[in-house]
Amino acid sequence: MDKFWTRFYSLRRGVCGLCALVLMVGVFFSPAALADDGSDAQQPQQLTAQQALQMEQADAAVTDLTDSDAYAAMTGEERREAAAQTLDELARQGLIHSVYYDSENQLYSFSYACGALGGILLQDFEDLEELDQENRSLPVGAVGALVEAESRSVSEQMEAEPEPEELSARTAHLGNAVIYYAFDDPSISSRYPFYTYMQRFWTAQGLDTRLDTQVTLSDLKRMDEYDLCILSAHGLYYTYTYGLFRRTATSPILILNEESSFWKDLLYAGDLLCRRVIKVNGLYCILPEFFQRHYRSGQLSDTLIISETCEFLGLDDSLDFSMAEAFLDGGAPAVLGFVNNVYAIYSRDLMWDTVNQLIVGRTMQQALDHAIETFGANDIEWYLSQAGLHPHQRASYPMLLGDGSAQLYTIEELGLPDWVDAA
Repeated sequence: MDKFWTRFYSLRRGVCGLCALVLMVGVFFSPAALADDGSDAQQPQQLTAQQALQMEQADAAVTDLTDSDAYAAMTGEERREAAAQTLDELARQGLIHSVYYDSENQLYSFSYACGALGGILLQDFEDLEELDQENRSLPVGAVGALVEAESRSVSEQMEAEPEPEELSARTAHLGNAVIYYAFDDPSISSRYPFYTYMQRFWTAQGLDTRLDTQVTLSDLKRMDEYDLCILSAHGLYYTYTYGLFRRTATSPILILNEESSFWKDLLYAGDLLCRRVIKVNGLYCILPEFFQRHYRSGQLSDTLIISETCEFLGLDDSLDFSMAEAFLDGGAPAVLGFVNNVYAIYSRDLMWDTVNQLIVGRTMQQALDHAIETFGANDIEWYLSQAGLHPHQRASYPMLLGDGSAQLYTIEELGLPDWVDAA
């Protein structure tokens, strides 16, 4: 009998040990532990003051590096070494962990102590479009031709149209639009004047257009107030590690110019902790989950989306529709974006012509077809037409997802203005 109970308790301890192991594995690999699904029910929604201060301390170290004159003068390898040293010190202080380097995008990712995600981008934001390489690849004499294309391709159409003031008295209200301009500082930007003209011109045509040059996360929670939203920002892919075995996940991000701060981190705590928003070089960046969360009830049912961001739809050998699908799931009838890194001038020209066609009553598909016929099916085709000799490696091309028959307005709803040729 004693042997029986000895074996029984031995077996019981073994079963309990197995149960404990299964429970431990379940905890380690649960979505909450991996921080992989970002669901509100499984993630904390508030930062403590201490956590926010720790993030601010880490961000200060990152921006002290990336905003310095010394960093601007470094080579790519020197930047990598300097970033690695900064991150090693932050990890030693217990402010960050799970550091990962993505060599293709030249981006370090990491997790703050509270679980939010951050990163250091080694490239300058303008280099994401390879504009410097574009100019270096052109022979002497052709550089001027490319620079002139910055104004010629759009300006030729502008000159062919009446001045905005001449149109304003003879147009109907066709809807309202917003350009979320987050590329750079407008006061020193070569891009910005073109957007101000577009804003004036479209408003005069009857599409009341707002130009938002201080784009915040809060602004992007109100996209449903517009009939057309244009995302003019840098885009990139962000890769990070998670879980016990440091698995990797990759997501497209939209990079804003909104600088992070202690108080903003507290305001945006839910999005940061649920990994819908991350911080790169001290700037807030948006993952697809942000739009999924804030438009989960279909609020975008009357809003068309056009994005100029690089890699909005992934790469041609690895398409990723998660950002576009977040808008479609939020009710957007149609979403237009680019595959691969896109030249700034081509993306702007294509967007300009597409919107002009929407204004005269054409569908999204008709508008895009007209823009492609005018400026080329991809940015290399456009680049070569401007005397470029060494285009970047992958051509960027537009794709339309959703309902190609979607319109800014319908003739039945509004009727076309007398001066519009709808043929």
